[in-house]
Amino acid sequence: MLIRGSRGVSVTAEGALLLEVCARAFDEIGAVATLIGQDNKTKILRVRAGPFFAMEVIASRIAGFLKQNPGIQLHLNNIDIDSIAQDTEDAQIKYCLHPPAGMYNIELLKEKLVPVCSPLLLANVANPEDLLVDPGIPRLHYRDVKDWKRWISHHGFDDLTANSNLFFDDQHTLLAAARSGQGIGFSHRPLVKNDVERGSLCIVSERYFEPEESYKFICSQENIATNQALQLFRDWLVNEVSTIC
Repeated sequence: MLIRGSRGVSVTAEGALLLEVCARAFDEIGAVATLIGQDNKTKILRVRAGPFFAMEVIASRIAGFLKQNPGIQLHLNNIDIDSIAQDTEDAQIKYCLHPPAGMYNIELLKEKLVPVCSPLLLANVANPEDLLVDPGIPRLHYRDVKDWKRWISHHGFDDLTANSNLFFDDQHTLLAAARSGQGIGFSHRPLVKNDVERGSLCIVSERYFEPEESYKFICSQENIATNQALQLFRDWLVNEVSTIC
């Protein structure tokens, strides 16, 4: 591989070829080592949230958080309402009355619910609030009839018998039904602002009520105390929600 001459040692043709191959190999090893180092520095956050909160609050704003924190990867998953997978998830955003005992939690969003529907239902209506007691207009329910009963009782409307056969486990699906003219449902006023501006939803009444349940950020006490990436995400989320309430 080497030739000793009068002027010193030089590389043979075979040696030059080997040197080139070795140089490329070491370059590739260095590149892989760099990638491994980057992967080790990347912090993956696994957060569960229902489709409505995930799409309307997190997904539409998360680019700013990730840009500010390039070392964090966010894995956003759908939520199983009756499951708390503490061993696989760093945190969850859950719509509930009481968080699980012993868990760290903060209230993110206390909703002010107003009735909304498709503009199609208001086309020939002089007073939109008349629809609220029209037995021919379906009421869209989130899980159960409590929201409707509370709103009607709070504002002194007569609770006439109404079509109450449509129930949804997620507000995102409920709003999709409302947009398509299937009935009247409730939503947090600021979160349907874009729908109203686009003309896909109308506010039937500005009268609102606050349900007992709220969106809560929930995780283990140990995780929030030791996981800096989770702390950053929590603080960012609290700040973002405060701008839309």
